[in-house]
Amino acid sequence: MRIIGLVRHFKVVQSKPQKPWMTSDEFDKWIIQYDQCEIYKDRLDISEYNWDLCFSSDLSRAIETAKTIYLKDIIHTDSLREIAIRSVFRTQLKLHYNIWILLGRMAWLVSHHSQIEGKQKTLIRIRKFVEQLEILEKPNLLIVSHGALMFYLRKELIKRGYKGKSFIKAKNGILYTYGRLL
Repeated sequence: MRIIGLVRHFKVVQSKPQKPWMTSDEFDKWIIQYDQCEIYKDRLDISEYNWDLCFSSDLSRAIETAKTIYLKDIIHTDSLREIAIRSVFRTQLKLHYNIWILLGRMAWLVSHHSQIEGKQKTLIRIRKFVEQLEILEKPNLLIVSHGALMFYLRKELIKRGYKGKSFIKAKNGILYTYGRLL
C-alpha cells in the first residue's frame, strides 16, 4: 500500500492585508508580501505513518511547516507552489482584496494572460509531479503545499485510484491521507 499525505502549510501571520481596499498595483504587492510572510508554528502529529520522503513547496510558509513536522531531509520543489494570482487589469480604482482574488482565480480558470500560469499549465505541472512520485520505490510520501494547489493535487490522486478524505478548501496544518495498493 502506498500512502500519500497532504498537508497545507500552517496559518500565515498576516493572512489579510491591513488595508483591504487596494489598487491593482497594491494587490500585486500584497500577494508578493503574503508569499514571504511568517507562519504560526503549530503542532501536527504525523507519526501514524512512517514517512519515507517529504516534499515541500519552495515557498517559505510551506518549507517552515515541513521543517516543523518532518525532522528528516525535505525535498523543496516549485512543482508544489501555490497557484499564482495577480490582478486581472491595471487600475487605480480600489477594489476589496477578496474581489481581486475572485477575479484572479476566474482569470486563472480561463488561462487569461494576466495570470502567471493558467489552469491547463497548472494541471500539467501537477500531473508531472504525481507521475514522478509514482515511479519512486518509497511507499509513504508526505507533501506540504498550499490550499488551491492541494485541491487539484487531490483530484489527480483520486483519478489515479487513490482513496482518501475529500475537501474543497484544505485546512491549515491538517494531514489528509490518500492510499492505493501498489
